[in-house]
Amino acid sequence: MNLLIFGPQGSGKGTQADLLAEKYNLAHIETGQIFREIGRENSDLGRKIKDLNDHKEMIPDEVTVEVLKEKMEIISPEVGIILDSAPRTLGQVAPVEKMLQELSRSIDKAIYITLPYEESIARITKRYACTVCYRHFVLGKHIEGREDPCPTCGGPVMQRGDDTPDGVAKRLKTFYEVTVPVIEKYRERGLLIEVDGNKSVEEVFSEIVSGLNL
Repeated sequence: MNLLIFGPQGSGKGTQADLLAEKYNLAHIETGQIFREIGRENSDLGRKIKDLNDHKEMIPDEVTVEVLKEKMEIISPEVGIILDSAPRTLGQVAPVEKMLQELSRSIDKAIYITLPYEESIARITKRYACTVCYRHFVLGKHIEGREDPCPTCGGPVMQRGDDTPDGVAKRLKTFYEVTVPVIEKYRERGLLIEVDGNKSVEEVFSEIVSGLNL
């Protein structure tokens, strides 16, 4: 099984992708995390990615496809995949699908977890990350205050630069203007499963699984 999963910031798509990966033995390929890791590398690509991330700019389509291909090539063909937030632009659709085809894969379903704009802002502005182990935490749930240490390793936690209200607003604008047209393409093809991200994690997961089993 090869899946795509989409959703605005805060929709919980990463959590759902992890749950689906566990249930169906899929490799979860999260493009945002991949580029954050590359951005920490002391390499030409790492410095380029870091600069783009610092300026809140999107990664060029050709770079995204090439990086995804490198990740995909080391995954056994016996293991399915779940691509998290890719393809993100209309320009990525054809090359991503061509790349998958060359690896003898095809897209079975695309999952879209919806969430109201205001709820996205509310959720993401409470998100913090450890600067040492890079685990993510929610203010008021996993940590009580902004100065609290990481519950996992004790390292300092901080908010990502683009998790501020202004940063989230810019990312949401990009999502609705650039990525939603991609999602609509999969709806037109009859491949889309759309679920309400305002429900509990368990309810969202159950609805996705039901859609996959139809």
